[in-house]
Amino acid sequence: MLITLRKANAIQTQINDTIKNISMKYQIEINEFQDPAFEIHQANTELMTNDHRRQRLLLALYTIRGLVGTANVQSGIDLLLSKSAYLDKRISQLQEMAGLQPVTNLEVLNGKLEKIKSSSSESRLYRNDTVSTGLLSLTQIDVVKKEIRDLKKQKQKINDEILELNIKTEIPLSQEVVNTLTSEDLV
Repeated sequence: MLITLRKANAIQTQINDTIKNISMKYQIEINEFQDPAFEIHQANTELMTNDHRRQRLLLALYTIRGLVGTANVQSGIDLLLSKSAYLDKRISQLQEMAGLQPVTNLEVLNGKLEKIKSSSSESRLYRNDTVSTGLLSLTQIDVVKKEIRDLKKQKQKINDEILELNIKTEIPLSQEVVNTLTSEDLV
């Protein structure tokens, strides 16, 4: 059976959900009206059956994950995912810069510094004797914002390529995996 990478991702999610919902009771309560040997045997059988289900599902999950990994390398998705992650980080860095206050007008800065210099030493005890300013000009901030827009366009293009490859690329499932998925009503 061949499935697309997109379907493989959905199946992996379903497998994980199924595994989480398998009841694993490691202890039971027995009252005076029950046969302890029978109740323990029943509970043990259920526990071992459920553990066997978990094992089969886990094997199917990691088989699919391995096939997806191989297909990602062969189709170039892994490289596209790396580029996408780089773009995310770079956009994040630039957004920090884009939100900064620009450099203060030099005339204003010089005026404030001159005011600090000319004030008496007594009044300077209670005031800050420094002036704060941003380091980027408005033009530089605009360039950063433009770069963010360009990087977002590149990221969207990469995401579209990944989606297309996820739909076109198929992986072969073994009969054992298909049987497990079928028995769990996942395909």
